[in-house]
Amino acid sequence: MKRFSIGTSIGDGFGLVTGRPLSTFVWGLLLLAPTFGSLALILPMMGQMFASLPAAEAASTADEAFTDQMFAATMQLQLASMLINVGQLVLVAIVYTAIFRAVLRPADRGFFSLRLGMDELRVAVVGLAIGVVLYIAMIVLALIGAALIFALWSTDPTLGGWALVIYGTLALVGVFWALARVSMMAPASVLHRDFAFVQGWRLASGRGWPLFGMMLVIVLLILVIEIVLVLIGVVAFSGVWATVGSTWIADSNPIPELNAWLTANWYWVAIAGLVGSFFYGALVALTVGPFASACRQLSDSGTSADVAVEAGSPVPAQ
Repeated sequence: MKRFSIGTSIGDGFGLVTGRPLSTFVWGLLLLAPTFGSLALILPMMGQMFASLPAAEAASTADEAFTDQMFAATMQLQLASMLINVGQLVLVAIVYTAIFRAVLRPADRGFFSLRLGMDELRVAVVGLAIGVVLYIAMIVLALIGAALIFALWSTDPTLGGWALVIYGTLALVGVFWALARVSMMAPASVLHRDFAFVQGWRLASGRGWPLFGMMLVIVLLILVIEIVLVLIGVVAFSGVWATVGSTWIADSNPIPELNAWLTANWYWVAIAGLVGSFFYGALVALTVGPFASACRQLSDSGTSADVAVEAGSPVPAQ
């Protein structure tokens, strides 16, 4: 049975970040673009909604008009959010495929390994299929767990509490193990240029627990990095709050104050967005890249001419 190295797989993820920093930045920027767009859309609309709040003395005559205006603004926001969410899903498929391609076919670099073709379609279809099946499985697990815990709780609350903890833990482990078990399907679809449901399932056969272990290592690694980034963000936010926070609290409509501050300090906002894009791209590369590396190590075609690379260094210098 062929094996893969967790250390090599995670090292290949770091290799993407250090070997292709510009690509890492572009991947993160693409994934955060819908978020930036949402903020640019939501903040002005929230400001208008605050400004449209009826004064206390005029509340009795303005309630109906305000309700209609609120409803119209909410519907517009919902429609825009839906379109942004669809765009975000498309960008996720494109960026994930680019990361798979960067590890599996590093010579096929192009525009930061980004494409819009059959590889992206295959990854999107495979990801959607896995998501639907896991969603249904989670609903079934939740229904079974609710029935079991309700039956035990009605008999003995203490027993029901323990059953909730044990069942919840086992269900969570089961879901993550299932994710590990199907984790080779998407990268295998890029490697084999096909809808690799069968190939990916076979690659992960007998390796579910090692892949599960690698997933846990990645989660812990990302958690540590995110804690450090959050601490840095808290310090930065504290400085902003010390400057304008009291004004926002005193103002009944804080959104214009926030918009004014963002406009006056747009360059710092832009710098923060660029830095955040790189770090987010790095987190995604460290999350997705190791599974592509494991797929390459496990695949029988991993030594063919179009994907052959030196183990542990699949990314050429940029």
